[in-house]
Amino acid sequence: MSVPPVYRRWVTCPEPRPQASLRLFCFHFAGGDASIFRLWTTQLPPSIEVCPIELPGRATRRAEPALTHFPTLIDTLARRILPFLGQLPFAFFGHSFGGNLAFELTRWLRRQGAPLPVRLFLSATPAIQSRAQPYARVSHLADAAFLEQISTRFGIPLDVISREEVRDMVLPAMRADVLVAESYHYTPEPPLDVPLSSFGATQDPEVGPREVEVWRHQTTADFRSRFFPGDHFFLTPQRPRLQQAVLEDLASTQFP
Repeated sequence: MSVPPVYRRWVTCPEPRPQASLRLFCFHFAGGDASIFRLWTTQLPPSIEVCPIELPGRATRRAEPALTHFPTLIDTLARRILPFLGQLPFAFFGHSFGGNLAFELTRWLRRQGAPLPVRLFLSATPAIQSRAQPYARVSHLADAAFLEQISTRFGIPLDVISREEVRDMVLPAMRADVLVAESYHYTPEPPLDVPLSSFGATQDPEVGPREVEVWRHQTTADFRSRFFPGDHFFLTPQRPRLQQAVLEDLASTQFP
């Protein structure tokens, strides 16, 4: 598919598969980048073309200014992804705050009468609609205190993210994404007519079992939930089992 280069900065495709019957768009967690899904592009069957989203301000787009306002990010992302949605059935997979992006992007598409995903996969995604206080505000904190709060909330060892080489690489993107999260205000809308799978971890300090299950109220279609061993970042250690769950749920989903 021919689209201007600006669109492909947002929608990457490390392993093009012209014969694929479905595109899987993947949304990374706060502070992450598209490389998190690099192995997905080769490990899923040839019938699936994996397209990780790369937000500005990180990795290959490090020199670009990051977007820090949720409505602006959703609107910009939606317009960048639209040219990729017309030819093949597609699904969205988002981990942590990437799941919130995938969910709100799906609602944006519905409001515009645009094509919708055949299935929505939300992994370790906080159900903001069920929280009295969506996100504790930490973006104003100095670096040391900010990283300490991130460590506590998500179970990341503080000595790991405080290392100079790690801190310098992830801190700017993490701060930008936290600002995005803090500017996210959930607005009630009717449930989606899109099948939804919600994945959680047994030892996640940020997203508990109730928040995994409460996503069933956001769809009138098929809902499935699963729990995997591990903490908030089970995405990597549980990748084979997670991919198998995605394949099973896609197999149960009716699409052209």
